[in-house]
Amino acid sequence: MQVAGEKTQALVLSQWARDATDCSLRVAGKIVSAGDHLKLLGVTIDRLLHFGPHCRNLRQRVRPRTAQLRRLTGRDWGLEERQLRTIANGYVRGAIEHAAAAWLPATSPAHATLLEREMRAAARVITGCPISTPSHAVMAEAGLAPVAERRLVLAARLLAKAHALPEGDPLRAVASSDPPTRLSTTGWRQVGGEVLAAIGVAPPVEPMLPPREPPWVLTGPVYFHLDVGAALPPAASAQQRLTTATLHLASLPQCATWCWTDGSASGGITDGGAGAFIERPDGEVTKLRIAAGRLCSSYRAEMIALQAAADYLTDNPAHEEDPIIFCTDSMAALARLREGPTAQTTPLGIQIWRALCSLASSGRAIHLQWVPSHCGIPGNERADTLAGEASALDQNSATPSTTTIQRAAARLARARTIAAWPDGWYRQLQGPRLPPPIPGGDRSSAVDVHQLRAGHWSRSSQYLHRIGKKPTNDCAGCENKRCPAARCELCREEADTPAHVLMRCPALMNSRFRVFGSIHPTHEDLRSNDEVATLGAAFVSLQSRLATP
Repeated sequence: MQVAGEKTQALVLSQWARDATDCSLRVAGKIVSAGDHLKLLGVTIDRLLHFGPHCRNLRQRVRPRTAQLRRLTGRDWGLEERQLRTIANGYVRGAIEHAAAAWLPATSPAHATLLEREMRAAARVITGCPISTPSHAVMAEAGLAPVAERRLVLAARLLAKAHALPEGDPLRAVASSDPPTRLSTTGWRQVGGEVLAAIGVAPPVEPMLPPREPPWVLTGPVYFHLDVGAALPPAASAQQRLTTATLHLASLPQCATWCWTDGSASGGITDGGAGAFIERPDGEVTKLRIAAGRLCSSYRAEMIALQAAADYLTDNPAHEEDPIIFCTDSMAALARLREGPTAQTTPLGIQIWRALCSLASSGRAIHLQWVPSHCGIPGNERADTLAGEASALDQNSATPSTTTIQRAAARLARARTIAAWPDGWYRQLQGPRLPPPIPGGDRSSAVDVHQLRAGHWSRSSQYLHRIGKKPTNDCAGCENKRCPAARCELCREEADTPAHVLMRCPALMNSRFRVFGSIHPTHEDLRSNDEVATLGAAFVSLQSRLATP
């Protein structure tokens, strides 16, 4: 290999500045002097691995992008909120999180604050909130995760993916090693390990890169049915779903091996259980119960149930001339499997297809049928009971996947972020949850909702007086909510803060009664977008009447 000396950079990683003094190397006849930092694949690396120069470079790079995002907005025109969120995540956050899993866990809090400021600027563009809005409220309203939260998620994801690589992979060796530290910074191994310990996960992890089937693999007669013949309306009753599904199942081959599978997880995230009820043509019945893992999604539990049933039928052949009918209520699992064996990206999908191809290798027809859930279908109810029993089994033997670990880390980081919210109006209003996004194209109404919930409403007399936009002869501007200039223009009883407008203003008693059925709504009542928008519009309407001669 020929090394280009003129393109070579040198950097001394040391706590002591004197170690980098007068340090030079001769590479291919060129003298290479050690500098304070170097740039590698778009990341600026400094001597102490604090990544201060990199954060400053990112800030300069992101600021013009935020300015361009701001030009796409306005109260009466511009993009919808969901479009602004998409652009902010891809255009602003995407630039910040380039290779962030490697460097962000080691970044000092002072330097990470620079990136937090840029994310808050993007959040203010999305929501229309003023700059004085508390940072935790504006980030929650914009649906953007703080940089500190993303730091935990990215570190946990990188560590889980490293453990999921094949043995002998260099990155897996780095993740598994525990060398002595020479710098005072922490890296993705330490931060990711703390997160994995907090969510209760330890290696091994399900392999991330399983060997895929070649595209010329013959799948045999495998058929997927993602409906029950007739289109069921979304509001169909249980009896309608049962009748329609029963008629459709009667059209399938009756002299067959019927395999009913189901998966469940507590809250959709923990203590997964997979169950399978298999009935042969001669009446022989087999019941399977498989623990899916302490951290497990409902989708993963459904896939584990299908895999267990398919593997059991492969290992215990019988009635090989009769077809096999798999029935499951997981539309997502069947839709993913229907893409074919070469399109599967997880070990579960590949193992299921291998079993299906083995069962269909002799020309035996395989049907995978979707059925509606919780409508009284006997086979589905039996499989659901088995899945519930399996969730009570010992879950330590099941290995989690990288996707499961990443989502659990995101839930943990989100819970820590919400728990760190300071006491006040926003914490009382939202409770232990994030606000829902505001759909629709009415940008002005969406801005009012965000500002009212965040506590700084630009239409409020108290807010305008506080920032000096509504001075009086006696007071140019103050934060005293008892100041006469800060009183509500409709009732003149107290300052028109968001809490007053939404919960106490006498002028809006009729509006609150029509919306909530009570003139004294609770904080839980105000967590809906429509109700807040209605009260805000009513307040503005009454203000405009006062201004009309």
